[in-house]
Amino acid sequence: PIFGFADCSTSAPAPERAFLQKVGAESAVVRWRGGRSVLCAGETADDLSRIFEAELIDGHRSVRIDGLAPDRQYFYEVGDQVRSFRTAPDAGALPSDGRVHVWIIGDSGTAGERNSEGELEHEGEAAAVRDGFRRYNAEQGAGEPVDLFLLLGDSAYPAGLDEQWQESFFDVYPDLAASAMTVPTIGNHEMGYGLIDLCQLRSLLPPRATAACEKGPLFRPLGGASSASDPMTYDEDGDGVPSGAGPPYLKIFDLPADGEIGGVASGTELYYSLDYGPLHVISLDSQLSNGNSEKRAVMAAWLKRDLEANALPWTVVIFHHPPYSKGANHDSDTEQREIDMRTDFGPLFERHGVDVVYSGHAHSYERSWSLQGHVGASGTFSAERHALLAEGEPAFGGVERPYPQAQRTVYTVAGNSGHVTSVDGRPPCEGNNRIGCRFEDWLEHPAHRTFDTSLDDHAPNGIARIGSVVLDVTARTLRSRFVDDSGQVLDEFVIERAPSISAFEAPGSPSSGARLD
Repeated sequence: PIFGFADCSTSAPAPERAFLQKVGAESAVVRWRGGRSVLCAGETADDLSRIFEAELIDGHRSVRIDGLAPDRQYFYEVGDQVRSFRTAPDAGALPSDGRVHVWIIGDSGTAGERNSEGELEHEGEAAAVRDGFRRYNAEQGAGEPVDLFLLLGDSAYPAGLDEQWQESFFDVYPDLAASAMTVPTIGNHEMGYGLIDLCQLRSLLPPRATAACEKGPLFRPLGGASSASDPMTYDEDGDGVPSGAGPPYLKIFDLPADGEIGGVASGTELYYSLDYGPLHVISLDSQLSNGNSEKRAVMAAWLKRDLEANALPWTVVIFHHPPYSKGANHDSDTEQREIDMRTDFGPLFERHGVDVVYSGHAHSYERSWSLQGHVGASGTFSAERHALLAEGEPAFGGVERPYPQAQRTVYTVAGNSGHVTSVDGRPPCEGNNRIGCRFEDWLEHPAHRTFDTSLDDHAPNGIARIGSVVLDVTARTLRSRFVDDSGQVLDEFVIERAPSISAFEAPGSPSSGARLD
């Protein structure tokens, strides 16, 4: 609703947080906390003549601004400064600058993470990743504003409390959150505390605790250890009693569950989709819905309907748990959520033309070959049968020889935007223990592209360095780059869209023998 009168020229307290949601071609939602009780908006920074009274929702002020034009800059003020955003282009159309510019971070929520003595464990690492992106964007991206800001989960350690969201997200990325739509997915650390058997960490325990394990499990609360599939089981303090309000994740964000900005309505904020110009983005829930077979089937059925209805040139999917990973802290061969996302959703991605999947969870960078038909454990992978080949070897998809768009998917693990988990100093894993120890096959998943191990912190199939991903989409190309904290590009691939549908690989075509040459 528009106020009859308000004076936006007077000073007001700075908002604690201000961020954009549901930015479409004709409308946008601004949410904030603190600051003014009204939003002042306009087409120039000097004429904020549209005045909106905010609705109070879950402790946040919220305004939906309607009547906007596609691909146009607008200005708004909710306190101490004038901010701006750009509306989305019409579905299928490119922005006026010729491409959709996306920044992607995973497991970034470490800014406020503290040890038992209250000391910061990863001080400055998330900010370094942010500054590395800024350096890259200034030097190689012509300073182009970010259109979409994608979060791959675990954005607020250790338990996804509201104050942890403030310290690890809103205080680290205030300008980005206020100028580009945040598109999140839920991770395990968004779901509070759960009980974990410390005896699984046997190799890290002191002798006294190790001896106690001989008598049975030692269960203790740990942030991110919840295995529940019901958001209302959220435990905010580790006392084993649900808080009763669900995770702050679902209170903070206003996500398009009803298909408000494209896509098929999901009816839940746990998973949803949206359109932005030529790009269709899908956020799946690999934490809660995926943890229950019935809920997983419902999510898969919705995904199928959404993909079948999608007519846009490019499709990107985000969720937290990676289908393919040999990170130091997570193994997709042994962890059920990763296995289920691979077996139940991988075939849907390929069948319905998902171009790229981005996940976090494992605190390193890994990127797959262009894959088709592989749903098994790492030992069942065959480059000849499952990867796109070039001259008899898996194709890297670089700028000089991009991947053709087809019934294939590239998977990227980018859970390294807040810290990296290395294997330095860890004892070898023994028996079924896979926690806190050194995998023999660390960063050696054969479905992922190879790297030059003579380079610093490069492993055979991954990189143990903090960073983020930059995604650029045009009418003909999708280009994904891994950018480290110095702004250096360490990996990139390009998918090129054929000029006509007749040039595409036919649906259902066999994976065996697929080649670029």
